[in-house]
Amino acid sequence: MIALHCGGTRIAHLPRGHSTKNLPRHRPLFQIVDCDATDVKKMSNDDKRITRGRFAGKKITFASTERIEEFTQLASDFMGQVFDFLPGEYLISDESDLLDFTEMGSSDTSEIWKQITEIYGIAPTDVESERLVNIFIAITRRRNLQ
Repeated sequence: MIALHCGGTRIAHLPRGHSTKNLPRHRPLFQIVDCDATDVKKMSNDDKRITRGRFAGKKITFASTERIEEFTQLASDFMGQVFDFLPGEYLISDESDLLDFTEMGSSDTSEIWKQITEIYGIAPTDVESERLVNIFIAITRRRNLQ
């Protein structure tokens, strides 16, 4: 699943034929759209616009992964242990949040936090926000203290 920002709304782009049945659900702002590469027209190296459908004319901006890339191995371990994802089954960015992995319409991350606390020994009070990059910073900080 690839998370995109389009016109201020997060959307996801799934290849044709992929089911959304087993995907984690996001808050109501999250939309899953069915489109293919012909829906995106290259404007420059950094800008892409959707050329048809519900989001026609909207610019696609991929969220930065600069900070998350500092934690590549930890992110892989975390996504596998907490969410049971294998490498390549997810895409996370600097803006990825625990809420991105809750049921649609839910803001309850308590079950996820139980797993994180059990596996990594950190609690919600140890992090600035529920963004994954902040959780990885707290895990790294804890490991460095041990």
